[in-house]
Amino acid sequence: HLIGSFQVDYKLFGKRFLQARHYIMSRKSWLKMVPTENCDILMTFLDTIDDHTLLWLLNQIRVGIPQVSIQVRQHKHTQAQAFFITTTFENLLRGAEQMGMHKAIKPQFGGGMRRFSCEEDNIYENIESELCFFTSQERQCIIKYWLDNLRAKQGEVLHNIHFLEGQPIIPELQARGVIHQMFPLHEQRILNQLMTSWVQAVCERQPLDDVCDYFGVKIGMYFAWLGFYTNSMLYPAVIGFLLWILAEADQTSQDICCVVFALFNVVWATLFLERWKRREAELAYRWGTLDTPAESLEEPRPQFRGVKRCSPITGCEEFYYPPWKRALFRWLVSLPICLLCLCFVFLAMLLCLELQEVVMEIQELPGVTRFIPKILLAITVTICDEVYKKIAYWLNDMENYRLQSAYESNLIIKMVFFEFINSYLSLFYIGFYLKDMERLKEMLATLLIFRQFLQNIKEVLQPYLYEQNKLGVFTPKVLWELLQTIVLKYGRLALGKAQASMTAYSLLGPRGIPVSHAANGNPEQKRRGDLKAGFRLTEEEWDMNDSNLKQRKVSFTEKVDYQDVATETQAADRSHLEDSPTMVEEGMDPSSIFDSCDEDSDCESLYAPVSSPKESDSLCQRRKNVGEENEHKKSWIDPPEEPKTVILTQAEIESCMQTYEDTLQDYQEMFIQFGYVVLFSSAFPLAAMCALLNNIIEIRSDALKLCTGLQRPFGQRVENIGQWQTAMEAMGLIAIIVNCYLIGQCGQLQRLFPWLSPEMIIISIVLLEHFAILLKYIIHVAIPDIPGWVADEMAKLEYRRREAFKV
Repeated sequence: HLIGSFQVDYKLFGKRFLQARHYIMSRKSWLKMVPTENCDILMTFLDTIDDHTLLWLLNQIRVGIPQVSIQVRQHKHTQAQAFFITTTFENLLRGAEQMGMHKAIKPQFGGGMRRFSCEEDNIYENIESELCFFTSQERQCIIKYWLDNLRAKQGEVLHNIHFLEGQPIIPELQARGVIHQMFPLHEQRILNQLMTSWVQAVCERQPLDDVCDYFGVKIGMYFAWLGFYTNSMLYPAVIGFLLWILAEADQTSQDICCVVFALFNVVWATLFLERWKRREAELAYRWGTLDTPAESLEEPRPQFRGVKRCSPITGCEEFYYPPWKRALFRWLVSLPICLLCLCFVFLAMLLCLELQEVVMEIQELPGVTRFIPKILLAITVTICDEVYKKIAYWLNDMENYRLQSAYESNLIIKMVFFEFINSYLSLFYIGFYLKDMERLKEMLATLLIFRQFLQNIKEVLQPYLYEQNKLGVFTPKVLWELLQTIVLKYGRLALGKAQASMTAYSLLGPRGIPVSHAANGNPEQKRRGDLKAGFRLTEEEWDMNDSNLKQRKVSFTEKVDYQDVATETQAADRSHLEDSPTMVEEGMDPSSIFDSCDEDSDCESLYAPVSSPKESDSLCQRRKNVGEENEHKKSWIDPPEEPKTVILTQAEIESCMQTYEDTLQDYQEMFIQFGYVVLFSSAFPLAAMCALLNNIIEIRSDALKLCTGLQRPFGQRVENIGQWQTAMEAMGLIAIIVNCYLIGQCGQLQRLFPWLSPEMIIISIVLLEHFAILLKYIIHVAIPDIPGWVADEMAKLEYRRREAFKV
């Protein structure tokens, strides 16, 4: 009877968890997406934005950038307003010339890349095709260039925002939160191709040119570096695996393998970084960013604040922040906070190590428990990563850098410092203070493997959960209701069945039938139900089979209206025929520019000019009506009366996605992994193998994240990976010192050469260190940064270009 009762409980819980999964997934299945056409850039606002701000910005763009066309719509699910911005091919040609965009030249005119010129447009490849000449990323960059260069006039004011003369309007409104988001829309056709050739093609080369064309040079350069780093990791992974097998023979073999692998990793790291410079130059030449001249006059950051003064360069009014204030903040605030974080990491490390000592002293515990303190430390380090990232951003913001380049450089320095201390302090403590190579190996393996596992899970789940929460599919309210259902209802029922099973032998019916069987035969008890966790569950539902469960439809409380598919499709087709709103003429009622949003409209109602204010409601009245409709929402226990589908446009769904935080986080993750591999390679030769397996997954998970879970970022043109090259070269130099010190302190040289005195051991370590540094310098000088064929091709192209224009 006990076994039978457990089987019934298992069946009950299995069905209930399947039903809970159905509650969540059914909400997602009702969401359909309509592709958004005739839109390159989407600019969204919060639903609390006032009409005056929208109309003011609309007029500014229409007057300042007449070459763009704008449609103003409202997202029906989030009730947010949005500008749908696009332009024509002729205007794109003029914009490409204005921003100095480089385009490919036909072979008969010399080939290569050159700044675009409308007067000589016939020399450029694919100029005859409007669809092929500009990529979608180039179209968006041109429009963003116009928007970023929309300047304020003298005395321009919007509410409490006072613009300086010539100050960019759009970046300032983004910094103030007036503009909620501004991002380019995805192109589904290209995304489907990238999903096939990039995300799903695990064993094939990355389509770097396609990635660069779609996401920009900066992201393309990151994935090129990640692929090159992963391929290069194959050498230390194989060598480390072989030496790890040979080291199992005896202590002498282990010491020899340790010294050999440490020297090998130092040389490998230097060769990897130097070879990457050459590969980087090849890609920059192919993508037209090699020898890109630096901007002599860089625009200030929108977040930069200071006192007003007359610029000595432009003669216009600008903000000025004294450098002594920034230096004072660094010494009095940034430095103490960094030391405080260092102390916290040190205390957390000591607590975990002390816990490990306690666990090791208890002989009754199984051997697996000795990894629990290490796993706790890995979790603590992972959590501290997020906390320290926010601290680094806050400190960098408070230091108030004027230029974006200076801001990014100082942010990378802070991130590297925080991550270096957070990730490696426990390893330095074990290796240099405790001098325990076995414990160092276990700690390094735990940190490397467990942190990579948590990072991959976070990268995949975080964008998905963010989007589901924005769309109302996976909200805390839903989770709380499901938790109540499981704990209150299912727990009580399982407890009742367990008690019934325990008393089955003593409590029998008048004919020897158990009481539980007799109760099941009672139709009145079969109809017994209970209303808990927000819905009624009867005992008849306990025995439903899987097919009935799939047919059952349970709806959540919707924030959007249910509409027929046919009605929504017809409304979507009608919305594309509407014209863009015109400027508000003097004396016109501002509310008349907006069209009302009725129930049968598209998921994004198109704002269009109307002939009379009486024909449309004001924006505030429309929001009030929406609020009244939401008061009559259906309860989530009531199934829909007929099959309905919530149609959301592509623009609204992407506006609920998470924003891509640049490549900083991705480089930082790989930088920490690179340190684990090269700093302590003498302790754990299998670190490179673990890193190789992780990076194979990392490339595709990062690609999946960009293609499906995040908003499309604006493309950026870069020549190299920037400060991360310098950071990794510094890591290679530190690795020489650390590995030589470990070899000397942990007894490898003493066991290999027992006749050496302590003084000779120190001298040998110093000589070995200087030899490794000299070898690193020789490799650096011997390998040129730019391949010879790239320099020759650049000279040939310049010569052919000059000769072609002489004719």
